[in-house]
Amino acid sequence: MTVRQPEPPWLAQLLLAWLLPTRYRDQQLGDLREEFLSRRARHGPVATWKWYWRQAVRSLGPNVALRSRNPDKPDKPRATRMETLLQDLRYGLRTMLRSPGFAVVSTITLALAIGVNTAIFSLVNVIVFADLPMGDPGTVTILRSANQRLGVEMGGFTAREYLAYHDNSESFAELAAWRGGQWILTGDEEPLRVDGFSVTPNFLRAWGIGTVAGRTFVSDEGQPGAPHVAILSHGFWTRQFGARPDVVGSTLRLDGEEYTVVGIMTPAMEYASLAEAEVWVPLTLDRTDETFDARMLFVTGRLRDGVTAEQAGREITAISAGIAEELPPIYRGWDPRVFYAMDSLVNDDGRRVLLLLTLTVTFVLLIACANVANMLLARATARGREVAVRRALGAGRLRLVRQMLTESFVIGIAASAIGLGLSRLLMQSLIWMTNGREAAFQMATLDGNVMLFTLLITLITPLAFGLLPALRSAGSDVSSALKDGTARAGGRKGNRIRGVLVGSQVALALTLMVVASLLARSVINMQQRELGFDPAGVLSMRVAIPESRYGDDDARWQFFQQVLDRSQGLPGVEGVVLSRSRPFVDGAPTRSFEIAGQVVEEEMDRPSAQAWVVSPGYLDLMRIPLLTGRDLTEQDNAQSYEVALVSREAARRYWGEEDPIGQRIKLVSNREMPWIQIVGVVGDLASTDSQDERSQPALYLPFGQNVGANMAVLLRTQGDPLSLAGPVREQVWAIDADQPIDDVRTMEQALRDGRLTSYALIMLFVTFAVFALAMSAVGIYGVMSYSVSQRTAEISIRMALGAKSGNVRLMVLGQGGKLVLLGGAAGLLGAAGMSQLLKSLVIGISALDPVTFVGVPAVLGTIGMIANYLPARRATKIEPMRALRVE
Repeated sequence: MTVRQPEPPWLAQLLLAWLLPTRYRDQQLGDLREEFLSRRARHGPVATWKWYWRQAVRSLGPNVALRSRNPDKPDKPRATRMETLLQDLRYGLRTMLRSPGFAVVSTITLALAIGVNTAIFSLVNVIVFADLPMGDPGTVTILRSANQRLGVEMGGFTAREYLAYHDNSESFAELAAWRGGQWILTGDEEPLRVDGFSVTPNFLRAWGIGTVAGRTFVSDEGQPGAPHVAILSHGFWTRQFGARPDVVGSTLRLDGEEYTVVGIMTPAMEYASLAEAEVWVPLTLDRTDETFDARMLFVTGRLRDGVTAEQAGREITAISAGIAEELPPIYRGWDPRVFYAMDSLVNDDGRRVLLLLTLTVTFVLLIACANVANMLLARATARGREVAVRRALGAGRLRLVRQMLTESFVIGIAASAIGLGLSRLLMQSLIWMTNGREAAFQMATLDGNVMLFTLLITLITPLAFGLLPALRSAGSDVSSALKDGTARAGGRKGNRIRGVLVGSQVALALTLMVVASLLARSVINMQQRELGFDPAGVLSMRVAIPESRYGDDDARWQFFQQVLDRSQGLPGVEGVVLSRSRPFVDGAPTRSFEIAGQVVEEEMDRPSAQAWVVSPGYLDLMRIPLLTGRDLTEQDNAQSYEVALVSREAARRYWGEEDPIGQRIKLVSNREMPWIQIVGVVGDLASTDSQDERSQPALYLPFGQNVGANMAVLLRTQGDPLSLAGPVREQVWAIDADQPIDDVRTMEQALRDGRLTSYALIMLFVTFAVFALAMSAVGIYGVMSYSVSQRTAEISIRMALGAKSGNVRLMVLGQGGKLVLLGGAAGLLGAAGMSQLLKSLVIGISALDPVTFVGVPAVLGTIGMIANYLPARRATKIEPMRALRVE
């Protein structure tokens, strides 16, 4: 067997070839190569390798000078390079057409990987890299209020706190506030509820936002008694009014009040959660309003020049501490924080999900590149004679590498074109899976950033999967390849390279499978856990009456009582109740309270619980058990003493072994609150906190003593719950024809909708893991098939000398088993690292769940050994004499 001639360092050759003028390049590189071969025989490979590099470095200066004195003619070389590139492209296309199977498989493999990378980057682009809808966003901040005791990280502020910050802070050029709102638009055929924001008049100025028509708010429009004005969102103006210019100056009837439209908001404001806003109105901060001390405001500010968010945060904290002693106890324990606008968009869990997705799709791309690289390495064997002929005719190694990389770029370009279409299809699938409820999925588009990212992948991936096969193929021995038509020299090293690639695929696949398994099991646990109530057969709808028309508790109570009375008489209705919140859908607010006879030294130690405001019959309708005491009744109204029910967890946590029935509590508020007597203990609801398996303490307060304007109507039936939607809507309109009904869903559907985004993300991870598993199995099968084909003569001799089929099969299985074992060990280490990102995302299991970390490797090992067994079985079917005659 002919020994392959050693080659000088290819990177040093590339450096010399780039610096030397064309006319001297071949001569000087040839002379250096001859001297390299001569010295290698005398001084050994390491010393000769160092010598060559020293010659390359020493010649940098002279070569630059030589190039300046003898520059290549600009027209001819440039034309030659272009012609060579076009020639390489044409040859690469012809080569792909001659091997359609390889071209299709490699292109589709890469297209899938590039498609998912593009899709996920479009999500990251929306959340992390997209331009915020404001001028100079680097100076815009968002203020949040945190309460450690209540577990609130991103809370709001009261109007009292905002005004204190606004009047005393010197860090902000502008400090504005806003809060969400809903209004009923009437005047058309059917009443329409519109969402929007009430903002201080300087809000748009603080964000540097203008209007496309009309004007923004002026300062006087935020004063009590000012004329009602509104700005319409661009989307609402287009959908509802056909983008008519005469809408500016017209009037809208919102909650029975006339509002003059003074402007149309720029489309840039239809971003993330702001995209849901249809109407913007001035926010009036009236100290006599009962909501003045409610924690309902969000605050934003534009920093002065030279001021950082950290400096502004320290100033706001100092102001907050200065007014703390003047405030009631309810305000204590809240810490203001200042974030740059971009940093406030994603919470910690969101960042973990983005990081996991980014790592996952990177792994998918690496697996695809390793798979195509293995196919190229195997294909290089079949092209051994072609490469040898070109080498014999004078083609240099660098020229051959460039040709083969061009072929890889042809694959990369085709894969990227298909991948762009696949990424669009994937994003549309995510929108469909989440019923369009996830704003980030809808906002993800193939903009300039995404196209640039795809272009970078197109340029980088051919190098990732094509460079190593190109270097191996171009460096093969000429004489042996011309003799037998293959590039067998260096086969052992080539097998090691292929083994490393497959082992890497196995490691990455195992990591992805562990992540997908942990998340999938979390979803299963979330579906199977006991909720504490029965959502089956329950219809849910929300009715929010305008406070401007129902100004006192008595009017609101009468309206909702009529809704209950009319709905109860409908055919098929087993029960109907009211609830201010719905379990796992809206979430009840957490309220602090005092317990009679218990002294709390620190405000942080006050007991707290979720406060559910419900009407009588709620426990029966939702199938929540009454453990002791009595249920709420119609007599628990404004004329009777105030009562409440507590959950079993609240009773255990705050009263211990003592019976809570008959005990009294008082809700902590900025105004004087009455004592409430506990009259019953009920079952627990499941916790909404994935990291806390304990149920959250809960209070159930009667609607008759806590009347609200925004309530959910819940109806139970044995039939189809949605069939009651029309009759209930008619009954509500019989009471008030201007009252819309919103969010009509069954409770089961509402629970599913709340999990749709999680389901979609889990499906992504599972899909990626299955892709990785398939690619790993294909890689193992390909490498072992190639190994068997290369060892045909050896296996034939063994079997001719009496080796048993089982022994030959075990020999081949052992070779593939090493790849699976080593790759699996590395994958377990990677999975353990990735699992640390999942601690706050998994439910009901540990991030290092032993079942997952044992079961997943077992599945991957089984699949790997099946892929390994097929070539091993084929090896035992070889007929020794026929194979030896062919050899």
